[in-house]
Parts: sequence; C-alpha cells; structure tokens
Amino acid sequence: MTTAERRLVPALFDGGRLRQARTFRGLRKAELAAAIGVTPAAVGQYESERTRPSVHVLASLALSLSFPPEFFERRTVVRRIEESEAHFRKLRSTSKAERDRLLVRLEFLTELVEDLERHVELPVVTIPDLPVMDDADEVAPEAAAAEARRVWGLGPGPLDHVVRLLEAKGVIVVRPHVNNQGVDAFSTAATGRPIVVLGSDKADAARSRFDAAHELGHLVMHQDADPGRHLIERQAHRFAGAFLMPAETIRAEFPTRMSWPAFFRLKQRWRVSLQSLLYRARTLGTLSPDAYQRAQIYLSSHGWREHEPIDIGAPEQPTLLRRALELVQQDLQVAKGSMASIARLPEDVVESLLADVGVHDGERPRVVVG
Repeated sequence: MTTAERRLVPALFDGGRLRQARTFRGLRKAELAAAIGVTPAAVGQYESERTRPSVHVLASLALSLSFPPEFFERRTVVRRIEESEAHFRKLRSTSKAERDRLLVRLEFLTELVEDLERHVELPVVTIPDLPVMDDADEVAPEAAAAEARRVWGLGPGPLDHVVRLLEAKGVIVVRPHVNNQGVDAFSTAATGRPIVVLGSDKADAARSRFDAAHELGHLVMHQDADPGRHLIERQAHRFAGAFLMPAETIRAEFPTRMSWPAFFRLKQRWRVSLQSLLYRARTLGTLSPDAYQRAQIYLSSHGWREHEPIDIGAPEQPTLLRRALELVQQDLQVAKGSMASIARLPEDVVESLLADVGVHDGERPRVVVG
C-alpha cells in the first residue's frame, strides 16, 4: 500500500470493522484506548463513526489489534449479528465478552461463505418453518419434529449422519476451536443462511448429534422467538428427542422392563446417549417414573453421566465448507484476490476460521488471495 493509499484509509474508515477487530481480540474499549493513547469515548466515536481516526491513530489501532490497516476500509456493509439473534444454550456460564467474540467469528464466517458462493453453489436452504408458540403444549415440538422428518422424507428409522443432513439442507455447521468449556452449541438464522455451532470440546458422538438436532429445533420452531429462555430450550430439547427417535418406531423397540443390555443395543442402533434414551422412554410412558429414577441413580453411581459405556465412534464432522474451499482451490478461473474476506484478515484469524470449518494443518487448501 502506497503512502497516498494509506492516507485514504481513514477517509474510508468503517467503524464496524473496528468493533469486529476489538471484540475478536477480547478487548474492552478502555483497554484498547489505553493501548493507543486515546480516551475510551474516542474509541466509541470511531466505532459509531461520529469521528474518524487520524493516519497515526489508525496505524496504532492496526498494530494493537494485529489487523492490517486495509481491514478497516469500508468495502461492504458489515453484517452485525446481535446476541438476540442467536440461541445460546448457556447464557449464565458464558461471559458476554466470549459470546460477543463468538458472534464476530460468525460475522467473519458469513463473509467467507458469501465469497465462496460467488464461485461454488452451496445447497439451497430448505428448513421447514414450523413455529411453536410459548403457550404450546409438549406435543407441539413432537409434531414439528415429525413434520420435519416427513418433509425431508427421512422415514421412521435411525438417522445415519445428522451433521451431513443439516449441511445437505443448506445449514452451515462449524466446530469453533475456542477451548471454552462454558460454550455449548448454539445457532442463528440471522444471516439468511442458517449456522449451527457445535462445541469442539464435546468428544461424545451421541451427545453431539443431539446438540445438532437441538439447534435444528430452534431453526425449525423459533425463527421469531426470543432466544435463551428456559421454555424455548425445553421445546428444542423435546424436538431433538423426537427428531432422532420417532415416537412410533422407538416406542415399539423399548423393552417392557428396564434392561441395560436392551438400552445398550438401542444406543448402538439409534446413535443417541443412554440418558436420551431413558428420557425418551420416560416421556413416551414406556418407563415408569420410579424406574426412570432408579436408572438415573444407577447412571450416577457408575459414572456414566460423564462417560457412558458403548462407543459409537467419533463425533460427526462438518465437511461442506471444506469441500467448497477445495473446489475454489481447483478452479483456475477464480480471480486473484477474489477471496476478499480472507485476503483482508490476519493469518491467525484465517487459520482459526479454516479450523472451524474442518480444514486443519496439512490439508489446508491453498486458496489464492492475492
């Protein structure tokens, strides 16, 4: 970038980009202000675009945040994802700063997806819209799950691969590598193309499949609902159980008496956790309240709440965006520098995003970014 071009950047400064960079680095306005020698109010004015930083201040911002100066240049409208547009499952155990940082990651991911869609055709979004109201009874999520399976022609049996199913229906699925035990799965449909985020620390394949179905429940039932409320989460939980274990099929397979060997076989067949199976059996009335309580005590006494017996394999991994990136790599007609969202980001941010979409060291596509 020439000196003249550098001087143009403040004139084209985008306050939304500053918010993204600061949030991604986990800095408060006061902390960033102290680092660059301005007041917190000044940082707020830069982000709201009431004032623009000088060339010197912009250079300090870029250095302190480890983002290139050109990142802060206005090129496209920055799509902000608000917390009220995402279904976080553990609001109390996840700090607001961490939630905000995760949302910025999704904003960057959305730009990457939009860039990719200029070169490759991703699956059309075909998520049924089946709203369930606050005053709906417990049967409503069951009905929504049954209708979703009917619309998608899934039949009455176990699902082979939940993550691949969601991707085939146009959902972006990622596993962010943020190493935060307090962050559980969450989802958003705010960007037009739904995104489901699964916890990278959850090594239990059965529970991870349930998480994916739970977030699908939000996408199907709660597109206009206020997220985070216990009722909304309970409805999504009921949806997930019904979606993974259709009532009429699983009811006929449950044992007439409590039998751990029978539940072990069901876990292998349906690829869901023992706890999910027990709860489903209790919900459908094939397991009495007393028997369910005794089973819970048995689970706890054997340490099965944390580590269940019967290994059903590794957690399902998303592949859609990784394959899309590979196609872009192979397409020699892709113009140099066309992957603008990657080109303007620091290398560590790019590596982080690619890790989220299933691209790891040794297999990263060599995307041409100029």
